[in-house]
Amino acid sequence: MRRVTLGSGHASTAEASPTARWSFVATGPSSSIMKILVTANLSSAALSRLEDDYGFDVEYVPIGDRESRLPESEFIDHLEGVEILIVGYEGVSENVLTQAEDLEIIACARGGPDANVDIAAATERGIPVLYAPGRNAVSVADFTWGLILAAGRQIARAHHLLHTGTYTGDPISDAAGGGEREDVTWGVAKDSPFANLKGPELTGKTVGIVGMGAIGQAVAARAQGFGVDLLGYDPYIDADEMADHDVTKGDLDELLEKSDVVTVHAPVTDSTRGLFGTEEFAAMKDSAFFINTARGALIDQDALVKALQNDELQGAALDVYDKEPLPDDHPLLDLDRVVTTPHLAGAANEVVDRHSKMIVDDIDALLNGREPTHVADKSVVDDFGLTADN
Repeated sequence: MRRVTLGSGHASTAEASPTARWSFVATGPSSSIMKILVTANLSSAALSRLEDDYGFDVEYVPIGDRESRLPESEFIDHLEGVEILIVGYEGVSENVLTQAEDLEIIACARGGPDANVDIAAATERGIPVLYAPGRNAVSVADFTWGLILAAGRQIARAHHLLHTGTYTGDPISDAAGGGEREDVTWGVAKDSPFANLKGPELTGKTVGIVGMGAIGQAVAARAQGFGVDLLGYDPYIDADEMADHDVTKGDLDELLEKSDVVTVHAPVTDSTRGLFGTEEFAAMKDSAFFINTARGALIDQDALVKALQNDELQGAALDVYDKEPLPDDHPLLDLDRVVTTPHLAGAANEVVDRHSKMIVDDIDALLNGREPTHVADKSVVDDFGLTADN
């Protein structure tokens, strides 16, 4: 059993002295200072807690200061003597875990730690993997509605056409009524932006939300002001819980048939990979819009392109793709009714602050003998002995 020991005179409770020095040891007390490697972006407040409040020896090499992930060999070098790893995007493979002999806790600053951490290998070694589900739910939900509006009302396309000269020209003075008040000088006639870039209002439409976890629920909350009806599909969320968010639960076929907008917020699992393909897009209304801010692996991207090219959908807005970055000759970039953004939905300023607090709170809980709120495999915590020498 692993033990956490405090230096002499400190208690093992949440009220322990902020100058306490923690250290993991296999047996017996130790006075060494715990070493932490942080490769994720972390807030200054969280770093201060780790360094100043707890006195940890912190090496901070955030992804935001680098051009790419650390190469595995360099990553392993950084992990020498490290007991706690706070990781963002570096791959924590079985090989990395084998080399990181002193590692005791992994904290992944992401909602899905299995994307870059070998959870099974960590569990086998008795290493808990903390993570931050819902860290970007607010950010993604906000962005989703931005995409819905941008695609439906052709905001992004209008911006592009204006900036590339299609709708620029010499200003026109048009006081059609004979007075001083000028009319719409861009015009409303054939081939005007007003005529070419119309789109549907949202009020009275049906929005289908696929995946009713933290992000799906946040999307539903933001829907209320638009006067839309909400349908939800999620096999793990019951009808009563969906009703709490003013969402009517249905199966996927019903949702696709009835929705004017389908927005995807499901995780990638064996059952959801390729969830949307030719049949699913064919089941949607020809006037519908498809929105994906979740993961590219959830859809057959070629099938979506064909559906859009064949006018089987009115439009789409995508923030994620089966391959990233998108090649500059990708057919999605040639489609006028498609809004494309480069994986930005979770890129709000507040996300780093949120995941930083979540992770450090859970590290604090674990080191103080409390169960962390978010851990990938709770069985590891059950076997994770925590005591303190006073």
